[in-house]
Amino acid sequence: MLINHIYRYPIKSFTPELRKKVFVNKKGKITGDRIAAFKIGDDDTYDGNWLPKKNYLSLMHIPYLSLIKLNFNDAFTEIAIKIPNKEEEIYSKNETNIIEEKINNFLIKKGVNKKFRLILPNDESSFHDTKSGGISLHSIESENKLNEFTGKVSREIFRSNLIISGCDPFEEFSWIGKKIQIGSLIFKVFKAIPRCNAVNCNLDKGIYDQNILKILPKLNSIDIPSFGIKLELISNGGEITENEEIKIIN
Repeated sequence: MLINHIYRYPIKSFTPELRKKVFVNKKGKITGDRIAAFKIGDDDTYDGNWLPKKNYLSLMHIPYLSLIKLNFNDAFTEIAIKIPNKEEEIYSKNETNIIEEKINNFLIKKGVNKKFRLILPNDESSFHDTKSGGISLHSIESENKLNEFTGKVSREIFRSNLIISGCDPFEEFSWIGKKIQIGSLIFKVFKAIPRCNAVNCNLDKGIYDQNILKILPKLNSIDIPSFGIKLELISNGGEITENEEIKIIN
């Protein structure tokens, strides 16, 4: 089995980055993954404590977010923003008020009127959907099986970090409780990833037009709609690169 694609998602619920390699820190999180978020409300402070995704702008509630492109530069000092039918603009990461205003103006036109603040903590905080964070993985074979029933679904909707090939559809669920090795890194597979309404979002159209939550239990026999697995680092950190081999070690 090999890693085919590697993704990270710097800003929660926004634009993915396709990478050739990523670095996994000692906490088992990919550097640059989910390091910023739009916190709902007027308060732009962040005390480092994890909060559920209902506290942030999320594809679970606002499908139009998929139409906005937000990208950091490599140094994480600037953010490029592309609003539909507008030219891309680049701002310092400190110019959060401008970015907030542009997104807010777009969402208001879509009937969404929420106060929010972009938060960018200067530490190893992250905005994963679960407190434990971790690295997410699914297989191309599972994607293909799902696509047989749904038509082509964008793999980015699942926001997995690692996309692999070389196994049976949904075989990754059988690894729960086992250890896997990727390069020099060892992980424990600790759970299947339950899914929310975000996976029904059409990323190109910014609408919910899928029934993936209903289809998944019929395909993989897991009552709670689930897709992909979560990995917990149990070794030292290090790099993961495209085309690395994955081994089940027990």
